[in-house]
Amino acid sequence: MHVRLVTRDDVPEVIALVRDVLAEFGLTFGEGAKTDSELHDLPGSYEDHGGMFWVAADPKIIGTCGIFPVAEKTYELRKMYLRPETRGKGVGKALLQAALDHARKTGAKRMVLDTTHQMKRAIEFYEANGFVRDDKEIRGARCSRGYVLDL
Repeated sequence: MHVRLVTRDDVPEVIALVRDVLAEFGLTFGEGAKTDSELHDLPGSYEDHGGMFWVAADPKIIGTCGIFPVAEKTYELRKMYLRPETRGKGVGKALLQAALDHARKTGAKRMVLDTTHQMKRAIEFYEANGFVRDDKEIRGARCSRGYVLDL
């Protein structure tokens, strides 16, 4: 498994992975998060606005993660999704590390995210990696929990 920046050729696989994971939790791609549609225009939809987007591949895409600036020195962690069979095997940690390293390198001071209470393992992962609940960071209509990490 290796983590790399997303390419235009990855877009169909990225969308399929996100769609599948959302369905696993009874959610529908394109409903409740405007950020879903941005995936169609990767990598530009992130990079053109100061963000970055990574995939974990083995060799197929097994995980995704992006960061997007939402305030001064603050990035939002977005679209961190993993194939079910890869969870708990270090894929999420590798993606998160890429995101945090990039954010720190650019001088960011905070990373925020929102998620849904249904994604219990994701919440455990975020909390184990230092994120603290702060529901002021909820941006998506389908999300019910917000988190912040001081960098």
